[in-house]
Amino acid sequence: MKWIFWTLLLLSFILINEITVQWLLAINIGGYEAHPGFERAIQNFTLDSFLFSSSFRLIPYSVLSAIALFSNLKNSTAGKIALSCSLAAISAFHFWGYWSMQHSLFTSEHTTSTAGLDILFIPIYAVWISTIAGGLAYGSTKIMKLS
Repeated sequence: MKWIFWTLLLLSFILINEITVQWLLAINIGGYEAHPGFERAIQNFTLDSFLFSSSFRLIPYSVLSAIALFSNLKNSTAGKIALSCSLAAISAFHFWGYWSMQHSLFTSEHTTSTAGLDILFIPIYAVWISTIAGGLAYGSTKIMKLS
């Protein structure tokens, strides 16, 4: 795999998290400016909780990394497209999940007491969603005879 895949994978893991998404929510939904929005996003930040959530967020990226390293997908065009689509699915699902989890913090909607469990389940669901996305991309590419 080319370095761009690994760079995007690492950047996706680092940048798409509940803190970054909450900052974007504060700006876009809450009406905050950039700096006050960032302060709002990190007001309850602790390193322990961030590392805890990162350990769960690491699951789909680890699975994808193992597949990219140890499978033959990296040797074909269809495989590279499938891996890229899987990464896009993981990134998009994490962003959407954290956005929907925290959206009610900036609106008049009621935040459920179980919203925190999303920190655990979003990455787990991202595994099978990225598997489906990668499989569909691989199959579509094979059908279109691009490899």
